[in-house]
Amino acid sequence: MKLRRFAGPASRAGWGLADQGLSSLSNLAVGVLVARSGSVADFGVYALAFGGYTIALNVSRALATEPMSVRHSGRRSPSWERAVRASTATALVAGVVALLIGLGIAAFPGVPSRTVVIAFAVTMPGLLLQDAWRWAFFVVGDGRRAFVNDLIWLLAMGVLFAGLYLTGSATAFSLTLCWGLGAVVAAVAGRFQAGVSPRFQLVREWLRAHRDLTPKYVGEMLAVSGTIQVYMLAITGLAGIAAVSGIRGAQVLLGPVNVLNQGIRAFAVPEAARALQHSYRRLWRVGLVVSFGVGAGALAWGAVFLLLPDVVGRELLGPGVWAEAHAVMIPVILLQAFGASNAGAFAILRALAAASRGLWVRLTSSVILITAASTGAALGGAEGAAWGLAAAAFCTLLLWWYQAHRALAAHRP
Repeated sequence: MKLRRFAGPASRAGWGLADQGLSSLSNLAVGVLVARSGSVADFGVYALAFGGYTIALNVSRALATEPMSVRHSGRRSPSWERAVRASTATALVAGVVALLIGLGIAAFPGVPSRTVVIAFAVTMPGLLLQDAWRWAFFVVGDGRRAFVNDLIWLLAMGVLFAGLYLTGSATAFSLTLCWGLGAVVAAVAGRFQAGVSPRFQLVREWLRAHRDLTPKYVGEMLAVSGTIQVYMLAITGLAGIAAVSGIRGAQVLLGPVNVLNQGIRAFAVPEAARALQHSYRRLWRVGLVVSFGVGAGALAWGAVFLLLPDVVGRELLGPGVWAEAHAVMIPVILLQAFGASNAGAFAILRALAAASRGLWVRLTSSVILITAASTGAALGGAEGAAWGLAAAAFCTLLLWWYQAHRALAAHRP
């Protein structure tokens, strides 16, 4: 009986990790190829543009998919189908808005590598819609479909990349564009996998129905994504574009940590919502298991990665970016591990719909991260910034668990 009880969650977690593995593999591939296709400065601009995409993705999740995870987890039903129609349409609208903003930024005079920004912008609707399909499958425990959808993205991207290299036209712009076009192909496939289509008439109803959650979720997601962009810009100003290239290069090579982190999060919120239906004790236990698993996995991968021969790093990122990344590898590993370890507390707060507490943590941690990164960059350049970020991430981890504990105490009778 006990084995049967855990078989379902284990299977869902396995599909979540496998799916995120494919998603992160596509991000890793484009990051490595862009790093090898240009200079250290070119890769630094790509890193900043990728940060803009992350902001758009997190806002889309706050508006479209996070409310679905909290309120529509369970089995496929007419209610789920209606929610999917509304949430995917909301994600598509967010993608169009992001497209217009991206093109507006690219139109400013003096913007370096503007074609990379344009590549992100024109594929943004497909990128955000594809992510919404993935979450729609996860909330009903159908990680297999999410895995297939990301596999379609990876295969389409691979075919396009092969065409670029066969024709000798691989550049930072063309690689980024083909990465995004792969997501567009997967977004179209997601409609047929789900058997429902986005319905724009439901967007206003969706936003109105979840207005108690979405403003806080948007604030929370903007805090985390905006914080990353702000401290990256601050590091650029204080320590130079090469410093940003080093930190982002290390993060690209630590892609498996993101596989573990994002894969667990995609599974953890619906699973925490299910655990809450049984008891508060089970919810707390799920949160602890999630955080311990993802944190231990992140540190284990980091320990292995430190043994990577220099020649492998140079082959992956190119000599310039690798030299910068190698210098900050240890603090970036700690940054990733501490950041991943808040996954369990995050899931607990989401399951309890404690949006205000999550927003408080995000806003407080934003101040800590920006201050620590800026101070570290001013005092110690790239390495100082990386160590400052690692220390700030540890403080943020403590804040997440403090609020998770308080939220559970407030909900217990």
